[in-house]
Amino acid sequence: MRKTKWPGEWKVVCHVCGWQYPSSEIRKRWDGLLVCKKDWEPRHPADFFRIKGETETPPFTSPEPEDVFTSVTYPFPLDDPTH
Repeated sequence: MRKTKWPGEWKVVCHVCGWQYPSSEIRKRWDGLLVCKKDWEPRHPADFFRIKGETETPPFTSPEPEDVFTSVTYPFPLDDPTH
């Protein structure tokens, strides 16, 4: 281990800017990066905002109607070329 100019501390490289700082000046940011004082930022409050799902239903509903099938009867055959 190399000697540092800060007795009793370690050299730590900032994950954002890449400069070396004494360990007392490094902080862990909300995303897990070890950063210096100028690169530290708090987590945005919108990350904690949660919206509950909408569960409102209409006051009445009706069932889906059954399928209706109709048959078609032609007066002459479809393959007859005379008509």
